[in-house]
Amino acid sequence: MSRHKIQTRLSFLFLFSITLLSGFSLEAYGFKSDIIAQMETYPELERHWDNLSLLYYNYYHNSTEIDEEINRFHELVPELIDMEVIGESYMGKNLTALKITNEQRTYQKAKTLVVAQHHAREPISAEVALRFIIYLLNNYRVDDDITEFIDNQEIYVIPTLNPDGLDRYVDENDHWLRKNLRPWDDDGDGLFDEDTWADVNLDGIISSFDVYEKIDEQLLYSYTYYEGIDDDGDGKINEDPIGHTDLNRNYDMFWRDGVSWEPETTSQVYPGNTPFSEPETQAFRDFALKHRFAMAYSLHSGINATFFADNPAGGWAEPTLYYDMVQDFSNILPPSFNFGIYYNSKSSKPIAATNALAGGWDNWMYYERGSIAPITFELYRNASSVSASAETIIIDNSTHQVIEWTEIYGFFTPESDYIQALWEDVKPGFFYLLDNTPSLKIDIEVTAGGTKAGNKIGLNFVCINWSPRLSTLEKINVLTSSGFIVASASTIPAASSRELAIEFLLSSDLDETGLELKIGNEFTGYTHFTILDSGFNLGLVIGLSIAGLVVVAGGITTTIFLKRRR
Repeated sequence: MSRHKIQTRLSFLFLFSITLLSGFSLEAYGFKSDIIAQMETYPELERHWDNLSLLYYNYYHNSTEIDEEINRFHELVPELIDMEVIGESYMGKNLTALKITNEQRTYQKAKTLVVAQHHAREPISAEVALRFIIYLLNNYRVDDDITEFIDNQEIYVIPTLNPDGLDRYVDENDHWLRKNLRPWDDDGDGLFDEDTWADVNLDGIISSFDVYEKIDEQLLYSYTYYEGIDDDGDGKINEDPIGHTDLNRNYDMFWRDGVSWEPETTSQVYPGNTPFSEPETQAFRDFALKHRFAMAYSLHSGINATFFADNPAGGWAEPTLYYDMVQDFSNILPPSFNFGIYYNSKSSKPIAATNALAGGWDNWMYYERGSIAPITFELYRNASSVSASAETIIIDNSTHQVIEWTEIYGFFTPESDYIQALWEDVKPGFFYLLDNTPSLKIDIEVTAGGTKAGNKIGLNFVCINWSPRLSTLEKINVLTSSGFIVASASTIPAASSRELAIEFLLSSDLDETGLELKIGNEFTGYTHFTILDSGFNLGLVIGLSIAGLVVVAGGITTTIFLKRRR
């Protein structure tokens, strides 16, 4: 059970610990009010389902099988899963987002996101996303932390953003394909995708060949080609391969103005003809524009690392925060992870001036959607496939060196028997995602109150941000049900508290429904409460918090320990 040390300045002479259902009277102390502040309550959701497992275990799913799995999840646990088709792939396959939350709690909640498999050849990311869903469903009403996350957050999971490419990988064993499957006439001969790589020597392996120029005794990367044949009889090989756009270079941030892209349509990192040219990234863009995610994961493979948003001048966009998060990851993930920094032994491929990733998901989420920690979570790399023995120099002369690589098979994906073990390795990173999503615990004190038009209402809020690393990103607002901002407090740092005292005049008499208010912001979600006619003299009213603990103290800063969960 997580515990956080919170310093809270409170405003009364004595220290009480009170668990409230809706209000509490301390008439003996001489405080008077005609109103109470009642927190909105919700029925408990009872679990009726047994533990779930995958229909296809130790197995790489194609897109049809993923749909079968997630539809079954929804049928078995409709109380926690809402499904939305956010768009279609180029070939018309559904792009589906699952929202996992306690549907009986209908207020706007904090949100977090996992999106998997931008790249065709990284199906392990889809497998981890499926296991994350099962982890949540199986631990609801079993693990207190997971139960609270699901009750008080909306957890979105997109198991695959590239189902066309996934099917090409799984069903046709195309281990090289990275991009989506939009057909493209790369060689301008009027045909589409007719000259792709092939296993020429029938050894079951399609090799790649990295070509380097020798300049001043240094190797400078020039280009890569693949084993293949001249399918269309024009004297060239592989000049019209299957696949068009690298979806993780197609976002409208540093598009063609950063690093790690190439202008040739045959390149595995071709960024598309325009930003958001592809239906897959358009669907994600339109989905993301409806939500605010303080923290989110995009799942990939090819290295064990965590990558963060870039500063175009070089380095991280949030160096202090990201450094702290890297230290956290180093403590919770296996030692094989590099945690944000990867040095390639080969020469780099400079294309443009900035150091930011060109057209990447994480930079678009940071700069366009305000996500403070959009993290590219690289789940796996087969280390043996990049050892010296995996590469063979086949040409080495005075001007060039050509290196053959045969280890694409298994480079991005472990053997299927190891999928579950890999999930267990990376699972702590997913708890970390949920734990760091900013969420508020709110205590309310009534300091003045009447029930008639023109009477003054006085409220004091103690707002605690539970996230260990992330601030609330934006100021905290108190709003009416119509969205009118009654008052605001500044951003609350991670693991910190802030008081907000407000006074306002009633514009009309309180009726039996009372005055509905909410407090929070688009990142933290909102806590709802109602100002009601008490019907009697009321002393002190403080709403029931998630932790079930109310503390009243006089004029001092008090250090207390609160249970993080429930």
